[in-house]
Parts: sequence; C-alpha cells; structure tokens
Amino acid sequence: MMLPLAVGAEPTASTSAEVTTTESAPSEAEIKQWIEQLDSDKFLVRESATQKLTTAKANSIPMLIESIRTASSLEKAFRCIHVLRNFAAGHDIDMEKQATAELVEISETQNDRVAGYAKEVLKRIAPIKQERAIRMLSGLGIRFSSYSAQPSGFQAQIMSGPGIIIDSSYQGNVDDLYYLRHLQFIEDVQISNDKVTADWFAQIAKMPNVRLMTIKDGPVNVAMLRELEPILPKLDAIRLYYIDVNVEVAPLAAKLDNATYVEFYGLPLSEADERQITQVLPPTAQANVKFRSGGFLGVSGSGSGMTGTCYIQNVHQDSGAYKAGLRGGDTVIEAVGTTVESFQHLINLLKDKKVGETIDLKVNRHGRTLKMSVTLGKWPMRPDYGP
Repeated sequence: MMLPLAVGAEPTASTSAEVTTTESAPSEAEIKQWIEQLDSDKFLVRESATQKLTTAKANSIPMLIESIRTASSLEKAFRCIHVLRNFAAGHDIDMEKQATAELVEISETQNDRVAGYAKEVLKRIAPIKQERAIRMLSGLGIRFSSYSAQPSGFQAQIMSGPGIIIDSSYQGNVDDLYYLRHLQFIEDVQISNDKVTADWFAQIAKMPNVRLMTIKDGPVNVAMLRELEPILPKLDAIRLYYIDVNVEVAPLAAKLDNATYVEFYGLPLSEADERQITQVLPPTAQANVKFRSGGFLGVSGSGSGMTGTCYIQNVHQDSGAYKAGLRGGDTVIEAVGTTVESFQHLINLLKDKKVGETIDLKVNRHGRTLKMSVTLGKWPMRPDYGP
C-alpha cells in the first residue's frame, strides 16, 4: 500500500531547487510523464519522478497545480505539493513567489487533507524563508532593532517591539522588499528614505504582524500612503514626520481602528485640518493624538504646574538643546519670553515652533541663571511609542 509523504520528511532531492544546473528545461511531455509516475506502484519510480520534478523550471508549476486539483490519489497530490514546497523554499525568487502563492491557494480551497498538508508545508518552510529574508535584507542595509520589555507603571504606556529601520543605508530595490512578508516576528517598521515609492508601501502592507509604524521624510504623499490600507486597522501606533501629507489623510486616519497613539509632526496642517483628522480617529486615539509643527528641542523632563518647575532630566546629545548648553539637572524658568510653569507648559509653548526656528531660554543651574538660544531640529525616529 502506498503512503503519502510525511509532512516533516525531507525529500531525497531537498536541495535540488537550490542547485545551479546547466541542463535544459524538461519538455512538457517529460513533466507530464513524471507527474503520472508520482503514484506508481513502485517506490523508486515515485522517488525518481519526485526528484526530477524538483529540478524542473517554472513551466512545471501549472501542470503540478492541475494535477493536485484532479489527482485520483493523495499520493500524487501530496508529492506535487512536496515539489512546490521545494520551489517555495528555493533561491529563484520568481518560482518562490509563484509556488508560495499556489500553496496558499491550495491550503484555502482544496479538500481537507490536501489543504491541511499544504498548510503544514507552509508552516514548516516559514522559518526557512524568514531566516533567508533576514540575511538578504540585512545584507542590503535594512537594520533590525531588538526589543526589551518595558517596566510597569507609567512606562507601561510606552509601546515597542522588534522592528526594522529602512533608511538611507538600504541599497536594495522594491523587488527585494518582497522578503519583508516573511518576517513574522517584526512588529515595528520605521522608514526614512528619499527613494521610497508607493510600491515600497505595498510590500510593507503584506507584512503579517506589524502594529507600530513611523514614516519620516522622503517624497511621501497621501496617494502613496493608500497602499498601506490593508495594514492600518492592525496598527496600535503610527507616526508621520515631515512628509507632504495634508488633510486628505483623514480617510486613512479613519481606518486606524485599533490605534491608541498617533503623532503628526511637521505636516502642512491647519488647526481646522487637525480637528477634522482628530474627529475621524477612534476614541482610543483621539485622547493620544499629537500635532506639532515639527521643531524638536531634544529634552525629557518633569514638573507640574502646582510646583512651578520644569526640571530637565535628560538632553538628547544630537539636539539643538545640547548644542546650546542645556543639560540634565537644569530647570527651565523662561521660554520665548514666558515664565515656564511645568514641563508640559514648555511643550505647549513650543508646539507651534518649526524646524530651524531659534528660541530663547532662561535656565536655573545650581542657583545661577543662564540664557541660551536653541535652534530646533527634526524629531528623530525613536525606538518607543507613547507618552
């Protein structure tokens, strides 16, 4: 009695799809003959036919699919899927795309046992495809960021996750971004690249588990962002910085069904535009949407209005504040000619300041009053999302 291939078994020619060969492509007649032999009564004939098919070219895929749909035995259907598995895990990107797409369709449309086998095959080759994607994308300049759990309390509001950064270091093209869909573990995508196109966003939209996103700089407009529609309802947070996006982004903002944190910095938006965008956001995001003209001071701090203090805890070393001499431990007592009552008050005073503007500060440092002029820069892509 013939038995179908075990799901976890490696074929005798498991690496055949990865071997470069100078042999010519088999003819259609040869491929049909090999497929017919897949349910032969003789084991060696079945194995030989399977091995030969794994060395075939893309023209064999339609015949394999047709055989799966019309197969009179599970043996033949399973062996055809097994051959597609080799193509889907091989190094020929066109065959990988085609075979993977066919396996997905089979897993969703065929009878229970054939569909189940296709699903299991896809599950088992996913780590192989992910490892290859990491190697290829890293080699092309995409950076992978690590993830560390946040402490409890106030910091629990901060969101972060394992992510990728696609900036000017990326040397690949849009076709190479096909491999993004294999990165099952990636939750955060941050992109800042002058070469970005709508097709880049279309590839990002196929990533399975992205929930955080930052888009900064580059020739990005609303039409390009529409390619992200499939992924928008899954996002917990999104940040748009310094791109040419106006109030026409509102219909896309309305699709952020699960968002809890939104930042729009340095966008050409009026106060009326901001109100319109806020109204279409889900209630969870309306409470945590931030609009700023885009000027970045570069400090973190504390202090409430009741205490009348604005204590600076840390200063970003690449910021205008650091270059002007502001340091952790300082207390800001005046900004742009107004007495500062709290750190939040300082934020509010600077909310409408743009990149390149210079602001005057008065600072208390160990009892001495210092005057500083700070030129505001751009907000950087930060690893965490939230307050």
